[in-house]
Amino acid sequence: MNDNFVTEYFGIGIQNGKTPENLGVLWRTAQNLGASYIFTIGNRYAKQACDTHNAVKSIPYFHYESFDDFYKNLPKGARLVGVELDENASDLETFNHPRRCVYLLGAEDNGLTKKAIEKCHYLVKFKSEKSLNVSVAGSIVLYDRGLNKPRS
Repeated sequence: MNDNFVTEYFGIGIQNGKTPENLGVLWRTAQNLGASYIFTIGNRYAKQACDTHNAVKSIPYFHYESFDDFYKNLPKGARLVGVELDENASDLETFNHPRRCVYLLGAEDNGLTKKAIEKCHYLVKFKSEKSLNVSVAGSIVLYDRGLNKPRS
């Protein structure tokens, strides 16, 4: 019998992604590390040369024209986790990932929009003096999710 209180899933995507290559790398990592789905908000990129596993055909891919469109379609009960260098963000090293959540990353040059930051249930950051490539940042977050840590 399925116990809905312990079932886990997560999605990951980028708001206003700058380059298609970043998405391809993130999608490949997401597929390898167990993401339930991937998505984009704003810029749309359907196929990437660096997505050699063709994740976009292996797990669901969603595209949203705007943050509002994305937010109103969040899975019921899922927590929105923004990845952002922000003074209010929790350290990833001590963060307990929600069982059911959606990870949202922003473009390298602008990060998440103010509206996205305000709507996130959680913000996380990790030790880095400067911002990282978005696909690298997303990969680090997904790797951390896979560690044997308590869930919230």
